[in-house]
Amino acid sequence: MALARSLALLMAVALATPAGAQFWNPFRSKPQAEPAAAPVRQASAQEPLRYKLTEESGPWLILATTFSGEGAEAQARQLCAELTQTLRLPAYVHEMNFDLAGDEPVGRGVDRYGAPVKMRYRSGDERREWAVLVGDYPSVDDTIASRDLLTVKSVKPQALAIDAEGQTRQNLANYRAMTAMMTAKDEGDGPMRSAFMTRNPLLPDEFFAPKGVDKFLEKMNKDLDYTALAIPGRKTIRVATFRGRGTLVGASQSRSSKSRRKDKEIDPLVEAAENAHFLCEEMRSKGWEAYEFHDRTESWVSVGSFDKVFSDDGQPLAEAVEIVRTFGAAHNTSSTPLDKQRNAPVESARAAQVKQQFNNLFTSEIGQVATGMNPKYAQVTFEKGQAPRPIPFDIYPEAVDAPKRSVSSGFAWRR
Repeated sequence: MALARSLALLMAVALATPAGAQFWNPFRSKPQAEPAAAPVRQASAQEPLRYKLTEESGPWLILATTFSGEGAEAQARQLCAELTQTLRLPAYVHEMNFDLAGDEPVGRGVDRYGAPVKMRYRSGDERREWAVLVGDYPSVDDTIASRDLLTVKSVKPQALAIDAEGQTRQNLANYRAMTAMMTAKDEGDGPMRSAFMTRNPLLPDEFFAPKGVDKFLEKMNKDLDYTALAIPGRKTIRVATFRGRGTLVGASQSRSSKSRRKDKEIDPLVEAAENAHFLCEEMRSKGWEAYEFHDRTESWVSVGSFDKVFSDDGQPLAEAVEIVRTFGAAHNTSSTPLDKQRNAPVESARAAQVKQQFNNLFTSEIGQVATGMNPKYAQVTFEKGQAPRPIPFDIYPEAVDAPKRSVSSGFAWRR
């Protein structure tokens, strides 16, 4: 019974063998001529253009399967036509050429001269394949793409059926047939069960870089002297956020009645933008690396540029510590941190005390809240000849992603 089952398995796999690569037959004593290639349906003159992959085909697609060998392109286009008709999904053919001449595989051992054994590819130094890609998706985690991927994995198109002579141009078709019989795979799995999401190979790498701010926000911020779009690092520490009129209680008493009447006509977002702008300039004048950013709902000021705010051993960077302690209300430092230049000398004893307090307070992220609050603010002059206005800093400064100019928005994607 076991022998009969083994023979049946070998015969079944032999039927799934592509042209030019017949399955090994242990009972064959003499070499046999390879059968002629199975006839394939010829593609029409319009098909090469109809199914050709372009930059506008979508940034993300499903790689359904690949083909190689004589007649591979025709079978790939036949599959495209069938998927387009049965699944109602756009399908594309993409030609791929692999140059293996520069790749010199080395075998085990050495030759008679003591040099490593050099090997060569059996099929030559060049390989030509055709990939069939399905769909037109805006992102790799698109919900519709996930649904379509499951469909592609399970569908069994006629274009991929192995013919009576056991031939197909689909890559690894024999391997899949053999493993399916040996592992008793679920009948629901189709010949494209290894399909996966991939990016459009015709789009440049910059398209898939992290998305930056949209064009409207970029226009709002690009001409500022200290725009946050110019932050070179990945992170910055936001120290002041304004979503409307953000002055301290009692600040209006220090301003003239004319100024108060004028402010009543100012939109809260406009005043928020002014607070961020003038605070940023004031901080710059005091030696702080400050940046400002404005969006549709708020404006904020940040300090510093970091690729990361924690070192490899999990400790926050000293410069990030200084920023948080200086402007955070949870730390017992000066209430008016801009009263002195940043580069002014600091007593060594005071510096050691601040460092010790930080080590006691910081445990995770950027800091731990201490008992009691000491809100910080800056006296900022908005108009020459007018009294300065106190502008508050955030209670808890936090590390945020630095906004970046959009790179991918330069490439139009259209359905």
